[in-house]
Amino acid sequence: MRVQRGRRQGDLYPDDTESYDDFMSRCGEKLGDEDVCQLIWEDAWDSDRGADGIVHKTHAGKNDGLEYVLSDETPDRMGDVIMADGWDLTNFKKNPIALFGHQSGFPIGKWKNLRVIDKQLRGQLDLAPAGTSSRIDEIRALVDADILRAVSVGFAPKESRPRPESDYGVFFTQSELMETSLVSVPANPNALQIAKSLNISPATIDLVFAGKGNGNGIRRRRFTGGQANTIPQARKGTTMSSYAQRISATEQRINALRDQLNEHWTRTDETNISDEQLATGNGLTDRITQEERALAGLRDAERHLGATSDDANSNGSRALAVRATTAPSVAATALSSTRPFSMPPKKPLSALDHMVRAGTVQLLAHRDRMPLALKMREIYGEDEGTRAMLEWTQRATSTIATTTQTGWAAELAQTLFTALMEVLYPKSVYPRLAANGLSLSFGMSGKILIPTRATTPTIAGSFVGEGLPIPVRQGLFTSQTLTPKKMAVITTWTREIQDHSVPAIEGLLRDAVQEDTAISLDSVLLDANPATVVRPAGILNGVAGLTPTAGGGFTALTADIKQISGALLTGTRGNVRNPVWLMNPQQINSALYVAAPGAGVFPYRGEIQAGQLGGWPIIDSGTVPAGTVIAIDAADFVAVGGDAPRFEISDQATLHMEDTTPLDIGTAGSPATVAAPVKSMWQTDSLALRLILPTNWTIRRAGVVAWVAGVTW
Repeated sequence: MRVQRGRRQGDLYPDDTESYDDFMSRCGEKLGDEDVCQLIWEDAWDSDRGADGIVHKTHAGKNDGLEYVLSDETPDRMGDVIMADGWDLTNFKKNPIALFGHQSGFPIGKWKNLRVIDKQLRGQLDLAPAGTSSRIDEIRALVDADILRAVSVGFAPKESRPRPESDYGVFFTQSELMETSLVSVPANPNALQIAKSLNISPATIDLVFAGKGNGNGIRRRRFTGGQANTIPQARKGTTMSSYAQRISATEQRINALRDQLNEHWTRTDETNISDEQLATGNGLTDRITQEERALAGLRDAERHLGATSDDANSNGSRALAVRATTAPSVAATALSSTRPFSMPPKKPLSALDHMVRAGTVQLLAHRDRMPLALKMREIYGEDEGTRAMLEWTQRATSTIATTTQTGWAAELAQTLFTALMEVLYPKSVYPRLAANGLSLSFGMSGKILIPTRATTPTIAGSFVGEGLPIPVRQGLFTSQTLTPKKMAVITTWTREIQDHSVPAIEGLLRDAVQEDTAISLDSVLLDANPATVVRPAGILNGVAGLTPTAGGGFTALTADIKQISGALLTGTRGNVRNPVWLMNPQQINSALYVAAPGAGVFPYRGEIQAGQLGGWPIIDSGTVPAGTVIAIDAADFVAVGGDAPRFEISDQATLHMEDTTPLDIGTAGSPATVAAPVKSMWQTDSLALRLILPTNWTIRRAGVVAWVAGVTW
């Protein structure tokens, strides 16, 4: 908003190189109002429009869990209002990445369930898993500690109009959400102290609490309020009115000195340290040590005075609580209010009082999702009686930690998910048989005619005597018609399993559908059923099975091969062009170990190991029933399609959830028929995957298939 508001403010917005002090001086000379200048400065950093035209607006306050209010219609400090009904979330939802501090190179998770409700833009922050990186783990810790709780939206204004009740503000009536970031709270000493107690690295502390950076020595204030993190100095002639104030000021000085020491050694080249740099570092270290000793002394004095006062269990604890949760000025006011002389001192707290306090701590800690110890210090300070009561109420009979002890150690046992173990599926017959036969495609045609000449009657020539008339004969041609047929199936899953399954469920289901459909296709191909309007005939349809040879062994194997191949030669009048065997792997393995009687040799082993039997190729598959052997002249097998399934996915479909006899969703009648159960993918936030496999086949002439079931070898 710098360009737009700069015109209204007389181009008072700071540029990227101007320091805070220089800007406040220049602005004060023109406006004479320090508060307005402060608002302009903060708006320049917290609600600025970048070079890409994106406006950033910050909203503080996290609801339950990781549910955030990203924006509402409350006017900000410059008087702007983003209308909730004008949010365009379409493009953002395609890639709802959560950033930190508007840094495109620092993604920290994803936003889920973005929606506008009660005039608020709300969303759930799904942080990257713990262990993704050390920086992510630190960000997660700061979120859990309720330090990182502000969200800043970056949006492109589409429509806006001035707000009549504001000198500078506008209504953003149409806005497109571009990005959404988690941003820091002010670098106040309490938040900074908690961050350091969580062992957050200095680099992350600087990233979170430094705002736009500390190049000019200024800790800029964010939208959530707070104070600059500078080294507080007591004014001359002024005495600190309480130990709480002095302790808080000392803690701030220690934190500021630590930041200075860290920044000093960060800028220093450890391979070439000068005496001056070493002296500066040692001086800062000595000052930190001195301040830490003073802090320890102040804490001991405060603890001693609290323990020996009449209000040892009330005012002393309250002083610590106020110091931990309020700014120094507020703490001073609260602590300086002494008890009137007319009131008797408070009596020491009883065991019942401590029990009530312990229950209060447990209730509020559960509500705020905070550790009990931290919530107790926040409310009652270092009250030893309440602490002891909390520890006593949490005691229970102890058991040994085991991997199966729920609530004690079972949650610590890691679960490892390995790569999915593939199911051992049989190899399909159809694609290999089609490769040996004639493969066609429907293309744009709705019908394929395959002409074939009948073997009878014949139009063969005859011997004719001299001067006698020559016979005139007529042949017979037939055709077979192939129309498009298809195999199809649908499977469904929810959006949640889509987002969180490992490995990805969509890829698993695509493979599973394709593999299972191949088996189903073979079961139709190899059966003896006739063709219908929805399926082609099985290759054994109309072909009588041969009688298997009894007795097993070499004799039965040889006899079965002879009768199957003989039947095929007879049916084709000896004109077999591309014969193949279809066998179950069990029959192939048995034939390998059939020995000739008395010879001790295995006549068929070498040929079968080469993939042939009697010079004919073998197609092996578990979809061929065990004990069944089929021979077919593949030159007469015509296949159309079946090699390229089509997958389609939808989140809009409405389905009859039936796996055997699905119906139309609704059928007109008296009464009308409504399918049940019915599911809407859109309403249930689910996905449906559909496979369509266009395929058909036929055998061009009779007599090209021979088979036997129940072989004894």
